[in-house]
Amino acid sequence: MDYLDRESAPLTNEEWEKVDGAVVAAARSFLTGRRLLSLLGPLGPGAYDVPFAVYNAKNVASIDMNGESEAPVIEANMRKTVPLPLLYADFKISWRDIETDHKIGLPVDVSAAAMAASSVAVQEDTLIFNGSKELGIEGLFTATGRNVVKIGNWDKAGAGLADVVKAVSALSSLGHYGPYAVVLSPSQYGKMIRAYGDTGLLEIDQISALASAGVFYSNVITGDKAVVVETGAQNFSVAIGQDFTVGYLGAEKMNHLFRVLETATLLIRRPCAICTLE
Repeated sequence: MDYLDRESAPLTNEEWEKVDGAVVAAARSFLTGRRLLSLLGPLGPGAYDVPFAVYNAKNVASIDMNGESEAPVIEANMRKTVPLPLLYADFKISWRDIETDHKIGLPVDVSAAAMAASSVAVQEDTLIFNGSKELGIEGLFTATGRNVVKIGNWDKAGAGLADVVKAVSALSSLGHYGPYAVVLSPSQYGKMIRAYGDTGLLEIDQISALASAGVFYSNVITGDKAVVVETGAQNFSVAIGQDFTVGYLGAEKMNHLFRVLETATLLIRRPCAICTLE
């Protein structure tokens, strides 16, 4: 961890613990992708890319009495390599603030660290859901080979549930039997917080009955869009090289610069396990 140069910073061990705690708490409060996708790693901060296998074919098991029939073989259609980019945001702590805190015994102000961590978390979810064309990384909404269902007018009661049912049907027809997770834009999520007919249940409760892996929203999804996925490491992983941490960049005009950083990317092993509503 020498590359973080934390020993050079004018912070005590207890103050570093407060900074680290604020960073982790801020990141966890925002991250959505990690709530439904499995994690791979940490692979190490020096890893530049991640090789992985991609599967597209529908897999069928054999059944007989002696195991002598020709069984289907599950094998990769191809292997891909995706880059493991650095996601980061910098923040500054005034030298005068540090001196004052140490002199009168105030805890270090970690608000700037929390804001930087939130910015990095936004960047991670943006990468997971929308990908990065510049870096050649596909997201759940941009993956080649995903299923697409035309989204209806969710202002009408029952339309959201009907669209999710269509998405689940599309996935199950390809051998993806769940568990399913649904991620909505905030505007679409808000439309589901209403009574469904005369059942006494909210429409989102009906969707949750289909999506046992959870119904979420993410602020990086804009407009009238949603995505339904079959969860599981056989389909997707968020690969982590270096998880959320903080490094010291040094002093600038006597003030102290820090960096919240991570390296992460999305591995899509079976794009057919995705159905976007758009």
